[in-house]
Amino acid sequence: MNTRTLAPEDYWRAIASRKWLVISSILVSISIAGVVCALMPKIYQSSTKMWFEGAKIQESIVSGPHPAGGPYAPTLEDRVMEVRQFVMGRKTLGQIAGEFGLFGYEKDLPDAAQSENAIRAMRGSIKVDPTKDKLFITLSFLNEDPIVARDVASRLSDLFIEETLKDRERGVEAAEDFLGLELKHAKADLEAKEKIISEFKQQHLGELPQQIDANLRKLDRLQDDMKSQSEQAQNLANRLVQIDKSIKDYEETGEVSDSPGNSPKRNKDPRLARIKELERRLVELSSTYKETYPDLVQVKEEIKKLREMTSAQYRDLLPDNETGDELPTEKKFKRKVIDPYHAELLKQREDVILEMDAVKRRQAHISMEMSQYERRVERTPEREQKLKTLERDYDNLQKNYQSLLDKKLSAGMQKSLAQGRKGAKFSVVDPAYTPVVPVVPNIPLIMLAGLALGCALGFGGAVGLELMGRGFRSAEEVEITLGLPVIASIPLYESAFGGTMQTVRALSQKNRSSALLLSGQNRQDEDFQMAGGLPIATTGKHRSQSGQLHNPTPGLELVSMWRPLSFVAEQYRVAATRLELMTGERKSTAIVVTSAVMGEGKSSTALNLGYVLAKDLDRRTVVIDCDLKRPMQHIYAGVWQQPGLAEVLRGTKVVEDCMQRLGEVGPWILTAGGVGDNPLALSKMHQLADLISELKENFDYVIIDAPPVLPLADMHVLASMADVLAYVVKASMTGRDVVQKALKAIGDTAHVGIILNGLDAHTTPYYMQQEYYREAHHEQLK
Repeated sequence: MNTRTLAPEDYWRAIASRKWLVISSILVSISIAGVVCALMPKIYQSSTKMWFEGAKIQESIVSGPHPAGGPYAPTLEDRVMEVRQFVMGRKTLGQIAGEFGLFGYEKDLPDAAQSENAIRAMRGSIKVDPTKDKLFITLSFLNEDPIVARDVASRLSDLFIEETLKDRERGVEAAEDFLGLELKHAKADLEAKEKIISEFKQQHLGELPQQIDANLRKLDRLQDDMKSQSEQAQNLANRLVQIDKSIKDYEETGEVSDSPGNSPKRNKDPRLARIKELERRLVELSSTYKETYPDLVQVKEEIKKLREMTSAQYRDLLPDNETGDELPTEKKFKRKVIDPYHAELLKQREDVILEMDAVKRRQAHISMEMSQYERRVERTPEREQKLKTLERDYDNLQKNYQSLLDKKLSAGMQKSLAQGRKGAKFSVVDPAYTPVVPVVPNIPLIMLAGLALGCALGFGGAVGLELMGRGFRSAEEVEITLGLPVIASIPLYESAFGGTMQTVRALSQKNRSSALLLSGQNRQDEDFQMAGGLPIATTGKHRSQSGQLHNPTPGLELVSMWRPLSFVAEQYRVAATRLELMTGERKSTAIVVTSAVMGEGKSSTALNLGYVLAKDLDRRTVVIDCDLKRPMQHIYAGVWQQPGLAEVLRGTKVVEDCMQRLGEVGPWILTAGGVGDNPLALSKMHQLADLISELKENFDYVIIDAPPVLPLADMHVLASMADVLAYVVKASMTGRDVVQKALKAIGDTAHVGIILNGLDAHTTPYYMQQEYYREAHHEQLK
């Protein structure tokens, strides 16, 4: 169903229209709440407020360590749980119930069923909760006797405080003994771990992590020494090569030889050969060593001395040539000349070889040391990991030992404080009092709940009824939802008559009874004078069987006649004017008035429109009652039912004989006629088209009171005969889905206008309730 969201004013209108429902719901709910408060038994609550004084030492001595490590400080919730466990214990409850004789508890039979029930009742009467500021603990007891409630609450707090002190003393003593034994074991474990660490360090001396820097520095020095020795060995090898070359060159240039048969003879000057050799060596040494190198300096000094000498002086320095006895003639011996320089070269060569051997021995020793230190460095991470494990275990043992030692000391202090009642304890800061106001029933809460329930029922019922009967409440809703123009918005008829709807219905029912009485009698002849086929006069006298004349009276539904100055009649005039505008330049117009279902006021709307068109707009108008299954025009217009449309369609009467006029200036009425229990077949309805065409030649407006759309099939035939279709919708009554379904059944809605009928006082716009119409109504009554 296409519904519009309720606006705030819609809610207010729904509540205002059903204000007595809201008020009665609130009053009934409050009354019920008051009765409940009066009938419920009174229960009083007495409370004592306790405060936990902090201990002078760590609470972990008694309570144990915190799971996350460190000392454990109990929270207020822990204290509340501690109090609750004690006071809810069977022993405590049995003792209190026995002392005060509560709930039929039997001291001699604590396991009896009655005692069990008493214990359960006691548990339900005790409450232990923290205060809102999270600073105190409240211990409460509920009972029908306020004195008993006070005494029990006070006794429970005293028992808990006494038991707490005893438990604390016992706990401290047990903790002290336990800590002493644990401390002894911890000390033994600590000493054993110290011995293991010492042996490990002694066993792996040189491979410990703290010695890795020294090992690395030693390894660097050994590498530097190895490099230096390698360089020295290379230098000695180079020197040995030079010495060997010098010896070879000297032997080739500076040697004295004897030829057989010849006396010894020197080939060259030895001084010059020596100088040449030294110069050659000087060049070689200069290319390899610095100027300060000892061999280089020695060669320079020797060259200088030789240059200062003469060859004779240099020969004198050489050993004398020795000659031997002459050998036999067949054999000659050769002798070498002994050269000191050559001897020096040989001696240098031998020294270099010895020095090279020493360098090789030093290199082997350095290599062995380097391997040893490298192994130490490689094994250091393993030793470090093992040592860290040992030291970590040692640190844990040491911390545990220190913790146990501190706890043992604190336990001794706690024992002294507990004995002197200076340790942590509960104290009563607000003793139990005698209650005056009962907590059950909670009168303010119950009355407030009753008020809330009444408001919920009242307002919810008003809004619910509003939603259940949610129809169209204003012309704006109709236009937005249906997309069709609203011709007029007709208020309820009671606004025109100034009374309640019951009075209007009573008067209308009286007229209907009179009309029904007259409709059963034969209708007297009426004189018609035809002017071009149009009836121009009628006589209104009718005679009953007794001979008395009766004038049928129109019903109060014809409000345009009875209250022509009312706003209801004005709205019908507005509707007639807009319908005339919708017809345009059409010479004659057939207007079909219908609705979705019966009871929406289509028949009264058709009659009032016909009356306004005829009287106020001076248009020739005829109203035809085509609702053959539920005809109402003869009742509302106060005319005879027979003959009518049924007789015309059957062919028993002509239309001129069946038409009646409403007053001197009112519309002509063609009633439904004698439909009886056998209404006309649908096939007869097609003859109505010819009749309407005939009437349109003599009248400006032919208004057809058609049956409802949904229940009957007649409307589908009549809709095709209409130039304009006036669709009547009962405000706040007809559901929107019903209206939309009926419009969909009609089909073409190009010439459809909506008449919103039956607006109540709460949905009628303010301009429809002005004093002008009320004053006009009073003038009519006068």
